[in-house]
Amino acid sequence: MYTAIAIAVEKVQRYIFQVIDKNQADEKTLRNIISASNDVARRILKEIEIEFNLDDQQAGDKNKILWISGKVVFLSEQPKEEIKIKLKKLYQKIYADYQGDIFLNYVAFAIPDDKKDNMQILRKAEYLLKESATKSQVIKDNSEVLFSFKEMDSKCPNHLFENKRKENVFLTNMDDLVVPEENHETDSSDGKIAVVKADINNLGSIMKEINDDYNKYLQVSKLLSEKISIDNFRGMVIKSKKIRKYSVEEESEKSESGEILKKAILPFYVAGDDIFYAVRINALFESIKVLHNTIKDINQELKKIQGESGKIELSIAIGVVFVNNHQPVRYYNQMVEKELSVAKKNMKEQKSLNSVVGISMAGNLFYIYKEGLGHGENDGFFRFCNEVGELEEIMEEKIFTRTSLHNLLMNLETEKDKDKQMLYALYYLKPNLRTGDIGNTQENKDLYFKYYLLCHLVEDKRDRKNGDERYFVPEKIDDILIPKLKLILLFLKEKYSDKFGKAKIKKYIVLQNEADVAVQKRISHVMFDEPINHILEVIEKNNIESMIFKKYIKGKVFCKNANFDISIFFRAKKLIESDRKEQVKIIFSRYNSIINYQEGSEAGKDNQEKENVHRLSFDDIDFAERIEKISGTEWLDRLILLCQYNQQKILLKTSEKERKATQQLNSGNRERKYNKKKH
Repeated sequence: MYTAIAIAVEKVQRYIFQVIDKNQADEKTLRNIISASNDVARRILKEIEIEFNLDDQQAGDKNKILWISGKVVFLSEQPKEEIKIKLKKLYQKIYADYQGDIFLNYVAFAIPDDKKDNMQILRKAEYLLKESATKSQVIKDNSEVLFSFKEMDSKCPNHLFENKRKENVFLTNMDDLVVPEENHETDSSDGKIAVVKADINNLGSIMKEINDDYNKYLQVSKLLSEKISIDNFRGMVIKSKKIRKYSVEEESEKSESGEILKKAILPFYVAGDDIFYAVRINALFESIKVLHNTIKDINQELKKIQGESGKIELSIAIGVVFVNNHQPVRYYNQMVEKELSVAKKNMKEQKSLNSVVGISMAGNLFYIYKEGLGHGENDGFFRFCNEVGELEEIMEEKIFTRTSLHNLLMNLETEKDKDKQMLYALYYLKPNLRTGDIGNTQENKDLYFKYYLLCHLVEDKRDRKNGDERYFVPEKIDDILIPKLKLILLFLKEKYSDKFGKAKIKKYIVLQNEADVAVQKRISHVMFDEPINHILEVIEKNNIESMIFKKYIKGKVFCKNANFDISIFFRAKKLIESDRKEQVKIIFSRYNSIINYQEGSEAGKDNQEKENVHRLSFDDIDFAERIEKISGTEWLDRLILLCQYNQQKILLKTSEKERKATQQLNSGNRERKYNKKKH
């Protein structure tokens, strides 16, 4: 009778992290640690081979059912008690060598001679290794060493990481991860770095699909072991070209040429289904593209193994955080794990069918979609790469500055009230038309830039409540706009910009050609209609603002106002802030009297009696009563914004009418000329 033995090497990451944390300043240790992900497991596998006499290639291979980094399953004909002694001896050796940080989880179970089915053995081994009772038994068997509380005669960690290979691809110094300021000479190595952790999705589904095909199971296991390894990661970096962040589409990953992506990444752990590394911020995008290429390669190989019956593809979730250098690696791991879990959750719940890569980057979600899918989505990773490049160009043209964006961010972060946050956003992003033709993208770059930001606050298509109209969602300021602004500001720093020249990029923010009718319609709604609609929604019927500005629906939607000049609202705001509210009543009353007198003088008696469709009558007495019941100046902020947006909307509509009239006139002239020639 045979005994099946399954051994899983656990907590390798924790051990490696501790060694790194103790030796961050030791370049030799960090160089050696790069290969530790695989080397630690390989060393332990070698110990298992020696202990159970599996190093004899002919006899050993015959009894090996699964032999990959981190997990082995094999058969033994040795007596049960002898196996138990050897497992304890092996456990205690590994425990001592790795200072108690690596845990060997193991189990042994009898296999009758007539039931030596490899797949059944593997399934049972997987099940038992996951059972808490198995781990409890391992702890019980080795309690004498686990709870001895005596100092262990352990080997030096550097000895366990001996690696004579010269490292030419990866960084070997944590300080080199920081991108230095070009204009500031300093010896400081403190600064921001990017930390990335990736995890493979759908592994369980792939293994289930294999069912009882042992050969396929073995092939898939070996494929993953080879592809998720430091050697393959190094190879992918070497063969990948430096992809500019300005590449238009996914295909450009293969077509673009440039510098090889090397000496920008410091891997912490690459094994199992995890890839964990730190990278220079200016090389972050390219490193993510390497991960994308890796998962594409794996899926291509999986198709060959699975054949036509295989329908499940693997995907990869990626978490990214930006942290200060010189922090413990375990701290990096804790932070990036939060982002990784967000990416995994959103891929599973929302994008499982159409995305191959999901990225949660400092609170922002991006996806790389499967071939032929994701067109028109705003959360595409390659699209964002282009947007960063385009924003750099727009900033160079002085359309906006990093300072102005930073001020917007500070105001939004400081203010916790959702309505006030929305006012800040609408104030900063209010349009300032240079020409009423919003289809003229080059003349209205400022409008398109602001539209790009304000779009982040519009409700998703699937969430819209009334037909095609989509409304602002103030909660999106905290959830989406603030994280996006932080990310944009980070990548717009000069030291993180592309140093290899700017390739031609696809325009997503300011279109290269004149905007089509559909785009103009969306811009008109988001930049001119919805801000007014949103503010009027906030204003309740009996609020003081409704005396001065109100929306009416009479066949079509239009606004009425009391014809106050915007300067009155600014003056009133200053008076209230200086505790002179009584004077506000006076200036509103006087201005209303002046306006009424002027309109009465200029219009004839018949016209005076005729109602102005856009004119709202103002009641001085009612205003004086209402102003006593309110405090603060938010109502004036809303009125100021309503006036400003309404002025821009009038300019837009007037321009549209003029263009339409001109087009009709030109069309009529052409028709008359044609008829004249005909006769």
